[in-house]
Amino acid sequence: MDKKAGDIMASEFVSVGDDEPFTKVIGLFADRRLDVVVVKDSRSGRLVGVVTKRAALWPNVNPTKVLARTLAVKTPKITPEDTLPRVAAAMVEKNLKAMPVTEAGKPVGLVAAADLILNSRETLKNLTVQKIMTRDVITINADDTIGKAVSIMRDQGVSRLPVVNNGYLVGIVTVTDVAEKIIKPRTRPSLGEVAGEKVRTLSNPVKSIMTREVVTARGNETVVEAVERMKQYGFSSLVVTERNRVVGIVTLMDALSPIARVAGEQQNNIVVEVSYKMSRIDVEDKERVMEVANRFVQRFRKALGTGVLTLYFKEHREKHGDMRLIHCRARLNSDRHQFVGVGEAWRADLAARSALKTIERQFLVKKELASRYPFGPEFLMSLAEYY
Repeated sequence: MDKKAGDIMASEFVSVGDDEPFTKVIGLFADRRLDVVVVKDSRSGRLVGVVTKRAALWPNVNPTKVLARTLAVKTPKITPEDTLPRVAAAMVEKNLKAMPVTEAGKPVGLVAAADLILNSRETLKNLTVQKIMTRDVITINADDTIGKAVSIMRDQGVSRLPVVNNGYLVGIVTVTDVAEKIIKPRTRPSLGEVAGEKVRTLSNPVKSIMTREVVTARGNETVVEAVERMKQYGFSSLVVTERNRVVGIVTLMDALSPIARVAGEQQNNIVVEVSYKMSRIDVEDKERVMEVANRFVQRFRKALGTGVLTLYFKEHREKHGDMRLIHCRARLNSDRHQFVGVGEAWRADLAARSALKTIERQFLVKKELASRYPFGPEFLMSLAEYY
């Protein structure tokens, strides 16, 4: 019998009340193996959402004044009877490494991504790291500032950066490093763990907080082997190297995607994942963005293969009346292609269209794909539709 969420969930998990300050959440994240903190309504005990370490990078967040419910990410309803592909699809959709399981609206367990993956070995049978890894890896130099690393993480929507020196891997810096060594010490009444200890600032070099002993993966090893290593060390990703040079990065999200596709095989082969780092985004705007993404997937589904389409949005400072210019970074990572496109507009859905249009153009210049799927006329028709 296929396993369900209730079969693999952990009944013990870390939670806080929705009226607790974010400083308490940051303190809980001192445990590097903790992926999320569950947020419950302080009165009813019902699930409010989860807080991730990425929340520490949000601009203009004062940890002493912001409450847990403000930064909580709402999660899809998952029950103990839901299938593992259904849970994987929810994780990919929300970009979460752990998903709460509820009964009658109250959290009763937590499914960790690594456990879900290792309980889906048959789905991932013989799948190698090089088939799912991201090759377009964003790196940072060892002498760059921590402030630059934080800016890149926030702007690019990533939670870890391989650190290089003359092209060779020398370390890795993560959101956890920033939270533990920069943000958390500044919330204490004393300087650091010991009075008189010098607190690092954003102007310090990345090498002062990076992890130097990097656990890596090989492109030809299986995904299951890589995830077993992630679980062993409490990591959510591994840098893929050849002769100590970075050639890719494989994450739990990458490994979840093939499992999530099982839940949507009758729908799309591509799972759409959307992330917003914006001061305000309406439900209607989100629906328009999903419509644009789904239309893109439907139009080219035969050529896209199976994988994930990620749309990451952020706001620029530039304003037009009450509106801010919106930047969208789209990344298509499938078993056939890896493309990145960017776009800007005054509305999120228009920025998404622009970014996806860039990816469409990349389809056309790829000779092998163009010869198998004649998208030229389709592309011209879509231009008339959008513009």
